[in-house]
Amino acid sequence: MSNLNVNDAIDKLSSDDVSIRKEAIESLVGITDENAIDSLIKATTDDNAQVRFKAAEILGNMGDVAVDKLIDEFENAEGKDKRFLAFALKETENKKVIPYFVKSLEDDDFGVRKVAVRALGELQVEDEIDSIAKCLEDEDWGVKLAAIQALGDLATDESIKLIKDARKAESDKDFKKSCNKAIKKAEKRQKAKDSGESIVKLIPMSTIKEMEKTNVQKAIKEYERYVDAKQAKDAPYKRLCVLYRKSNDYDNEVRVIKTACEVFADNAKKLGYFEKRLAKLE
Repeated sequence: MSNLNVNDAIDKLSSDDVSIRKEAIESLVGITDENAIDSLIKATTDDNAQVRFKAAEILGNMGDVAVDKLIDEFENAEGKDKRFLAFALKETENKKVIPYFVKSLEDDDFGVRKVAVRALGELQVEDEIDSIAKCLEDEDWGVKLAAIQALGDLATDESIKLIKDARKAESDKDFKKSCNKAIKKAEKRQKAKDSGESIVKLIPMSTIKEMEKTNVQKAIKEYERYVDAKQAKDAPYKRLCVLYRKSNDYDNEVRVIKTACEVFADNAKKLGYFEKRLAKLE
């Protein structure tokens, strides 16, 4: 890992030496400093693919802080330069991006269309199901597959029917397999909805723990999904407490602890751990 501070890293992003730019972008992983946004947006057009992707990922993980500037830049970008901005916007998970992604379903660049339709599924934009369905007729194979995945994310009777119709109309075996996978996911989500469970995208704890070594900000974002869903695992709450304590973010630590106390109210052992931690903070 690089030891560059934020200002030095921002300066070095404009270096002619790609190795220096790579070091700079790695130094900015996990930051939330608004001063870095413009430089990171510029870096999404870097000649080096690693730098471009990392810049987009960092911006996406910044979330609401970066979304407005990303939208402005996205509106004026074209072609490949727009793809990485699209990815960054998708990763913010901010509802503001919805109308821009709907519009982008007709973008000239297939990469932008692919990210846009995928984002609409992940954001559960059910009222744009007709727009998503149109992508099933896209000339690009990747966009068609992304539309199938998006319809699977929506997990409604209508979206499942659209997937089944697309499967019936297509002879390609791999496409049919993708349809089957999307239908299975959608039906599973439907059952969860019917039983009152919250639908949330969770990745394994072991993966998030490894993520802490390279991208703390992203790890926090993923742990927070467990908290938002009020999952009955104490590990995500404990890790968040540790990470928020390290960054002196006591307000968020207290919030997580209080949520944990609510979730584990009937588990004396787990509840005791969080009550003791809260008592030390208050």
